[in-house]
Amino acid sequence: MTCKEIEKQIPAFLEDSLDEDNLAEFVNHIKQCKDCEEELAIQYLSVEGLARLEAGASFSLDDELHHKMNQAVHKIKVTRTVERICRQIEVIAIFVLGFAILYMVW
Repeated sequence: MTCKEIEKQIPAFLEDSLDEDNLAEFVNHIKQCKDCEEELAIQYLSVEGLARLEAGASFSLDDELHHKMNQAVHKIKVTRTVERICRQIEVIAIFVLGFAILYMVW
């Protein structure tokens, strides 16, 4: 993805509405691109920071944004693990069905 595409996806990331494929590309790009990482921090501050300041709450931008990125990485890992397990179950099911059919034919 280009930086322009990543910048357009920042609001969706902040709203937790990116699908797993786009989330993975987004996180990988942010980790490698300082400009996009800075833009993410700016947009996070403007969205979350202003809301918190209006409510009189304090916050740590760095800690919370870091936590949000870690949650995204965790979500990607869990999704990929579930997908891998599902594929393995499919393969096992095909073998079991194949053996059952062979057993019935003999």
